[in-house]
Amino acid sequence: MSGFKKFVGLLIGLVMFGTVFPALFYLASRALDDQLGFSPVFNTPNSIFAAAFALLIGLFWVTWAYSYIHFVGKGSPVEAFGVALYPTQKLITTGPYAYTRNPMVLGYMFILLGIAFIGNSVSGFALVLILALLAVLYLRRFEESALIRRFGDKYIAYKKVVPLLIPTLKPRTPPA
Repeated sequence: MSGFKKFVGLLIGLVMFGTVFPALFYLASRALDDQLGFSPVFNTPNSIFAAAFALLIGLFWVTWAYSYIHFVGKGSPVEAFGVALYPTQKLITTGPYAYTRNPMVLGYMFILLGIAFIGNSVSGFALVLILALLAVLYLRRFEESALIRRFGDKYIAYKKVVPLLIPTLKPRTPPA
């Protein structure tokens, strides 16, 4: 993949996942709260602290996972319905991928949770749970089958020891 394509992919990802989707999530959760008559859940200082904590955890996981995809896997996380646009050259089972098979999704759920805290939104918290469930369904339906096709038995062995989304406390790696 050329340097220009990598840069464009990174730029598109940053704009969409760093700005557009979080803004839409915030606006949708606030609009749902207004429509459903929900009041804020926390007082402002507590929600700001919780938001900062969730956002830091999310940014940590996303950044760590992206660096492994880019530098270890020699690919990009850009993917749609099981088709990787710039697939990794090898299966990554180290770093954040030794704790969870989907550290970027985990990190992004924390980012959305942080946005729900910023908006102090009951609907935002519910939407995070709904989106997490949809992410799990998507990962199982599209991403896992594509990874099994690409990496075969290596991915199946990895899948048996590393959880889909909720990380383990100790890193796990499949037998060699």
